Amino acid sequence: MTNSLKSTLVRKAARTGAKHTAHGAASKLKRQPLRAGTLLLIGGVCGAAAGWLAARGAAAPASPA
Repeated sequence: MTNSLKSTLVRKAARTGAKHTAHGAASKLKRQPLRAGTLLLIGGVCGAAAGWLAARGAAAPASPA
């Protein structure tokens, strides 16, 4: 497979996955708005904290030993 074909397939799969996720989240918010919104908020906060910790750990200067 060529690189352009691989990247095209990866982009298409990512776009399809994103659409599927967005549709599911929207559907869930319509059915159970409070519960779904709370879970999405908790997931976002946990994800942001994990990203911040990962970036902070990667950017930490090495202490001299």
